[in-house]
Amino acid sequence: MTRRILLTSLIVLFSAGLLGCWFHFVGILSAEGRQQAQCRQVEVILLDSLESAIVDKAEVQDFVSRLAVGRQTARVNLDSIERSLRARGEVMSAQVYAADEQTVTVRLTQRKPVIRFEQGRLHWYADPEGYLFPVTNAVDVPVVTGQIPMQVDSTWRGEVPAENRPWLLGMINLARYIDSREILRREISQIEVAPDGDIVLYTRTPGPVIIFGDSGDCPDKFRRLQAYWQNIAPQADAKKPYKTINLKYNNQIICKL
Repeated sequence: MTRRILLTSLIVLFSAGLLGCWFHFVGILSAEGRQQAQCRQVEVILLDSLESAIVDKAEVQDFVSRLAVGRQTARVNLDSIERSLRARGEVMSAQVYAADEQTVTVRLTQRKPVIRFEQGRLHWYADPEGYLFPVTNAVDVPVVTGQIPMQVDSTWRGEVPAENRPWLLGMINLARYIDSREILRREISQIEVAPDGDIVLYTRTPGPVIIFGDSGDCPDKFRRLQAYWQNIAPQADAKKPYKTINLKYNNQIICKL
C-alpha cells in the first residue's frame, strides 16, 4: 500500500514537472513571438479634432507608417517618433505607443491658431498664449499683413523675443475680439499694420478704411465703429463717400473725405 502511494506521488510530481516545463516553453515561444511581431498598422487619434483642424491627419499617418509599418513592433523607436511629432509647431502634445503587437497608436493634441501673420514669404500662426509657429495648413482666422514688427524667421516655433511679446499679445486680443462678434467677423476682411505702426482695418462691404491705432481699447473703439455704421454711414453723401474713419483718439470718430 505504501509503495503504491509512493509510486502515485512520483507520477504526480513527474507530471507536474512536465506540465511546468511545457508552460515555461510555451511562455518562451510566446515572448519570442511578441518580439518578432511586425507592425501592420498605425492609428492616429486627434484628441481635439472638433475644436481645431490644423494637423493633417493623413500626413501624420504617412510619416509614422514609414517609420513603423513592416518593422518589428518591439524595435520601432517610439520615443524618436514622439519627439519628431512634438517638434512640429502645430502639435501641442504627442503620445506614441504600441497598442498591441501589430499596432502603433499616435494620440495628438493640436494647437489652436487664433491669428495669422503674413509678411512677404513669411507666414506664422499664433495660439491664444502667444506661441508662434509656421503655417502648415490653412485655417480660417483673422489675417494680419503689412509692417509686422516681429524679428523672427520662417521656421520660428515658440514665444517671440520679449520686446515683441506685448505687441503680439495685443494683436491676439484684437483678433479674438473680432472673432467673438458676429458682425465684426462678417465685416472685417483684413488687418494691416501701416508703416507708422497704426493698425488699419478693411471691410468686405465697400466703405472707408478704418484707422484703429494700436490694439488697445478694443471695446470702446468698436463701440464707436458700430455708432458710425448705425448713425453716420446712412446719412453720408453717396457722391462723396468717406475715405477713412479714424478711431485711434479717445471718444472721437474722425471721418475724412
